[in-house]
Amino acid sequence: HMFVQNDKYPDLVCVRAVKPLEGLRAYVVFTDGSARDIDLDPYLHGPMFEPIRRSPKLFLSVYVDPDSETLTWPNGADIDPDVLYYNGMPPWSAEAA
Repeated sequence: HMFVQNDKYPDLVCVRAVKPLEGLRAYVVFTDGSARDIDLDPYLHGPMFEPIRRSPKLFLSVYVDPDSETLTWPNGADIDPDVLYYNGMPPWSAEAA
């Protein structure tokens, strides 16, 4: 079988490593080798994320789930890697809107 490459949808970039920082920031390393400090505050909203916002200890327990390859917390909350990589909006999501 041939895989058809669609340039509009780039290879999915996932999270390779994470190091929680001060506040609600984290140093995130992506599978394409890029890395940056990301303020997670805008993404930590909703019932799953409220406990993380309220508890620095829970925030610091962030890890990379080997299956979903993204930031995950012990309470089951996670953040889509596309959202992290593209700062909230994948470039193709605007076209679909």
